[in-house]
Amino acid sequence: MEDGFKQIECNDGDILDFGGNTYKIAKFKRAIDASFNATIEYKLNQELSSKGIHIKESPKGNWFQKGTDCEILTLGSQSWKKGKVKVKISVEFYIEEEDIQITNSNNSEITEPESPLDDLRRMIQE
Repeated sequence: MEDGFKQIECNDGDILDFGGNTYKIAKFKRAIDASFNATIEYKLNQELSSKGIHIKESPKGNWFQKGTDCEILTLGSQSWKKGKVKVKISVEFYIEEEDIQITNSNNSEITEPESPLDDLRRMIQE
C-alpha cells in the first residue's frame, strides 16, 4: 500500500480499536463473514452483470459460503474440470511506517554485534 503504510500479519487474538470500540480480529472476521448474505449476493450478481459477466443463478448458488457451480480450463490441462468458485474477502491491517532516523557517526567503522557463540569459540581455543 502506498502513502507510508505497510501491511502486517494479524492473528485472531489481535485487537482492533475503532474509536473506543475494541474487537478481536476473530470476532471482526466472523461478523464480516456473517454480513455476506443474499442481499449482498444479489447486488454482486447485478454488478457483475453490468460489467458483462452473466452468471446463471441457481438455487445452490452461494458466492460466499458454499460457492457457485462452474467449470475451469487451466493452462496445460486437457479438459474442463467441474467445481465451484467462492468469493473470499480478506481483512488486512496496514501500519503507518515509522520514520527511520539515520544518525551520522564520526566513527566510520562498522562493528558486528557479538555472537552468543563467541564465548564457546574462546573456550575451545583455550
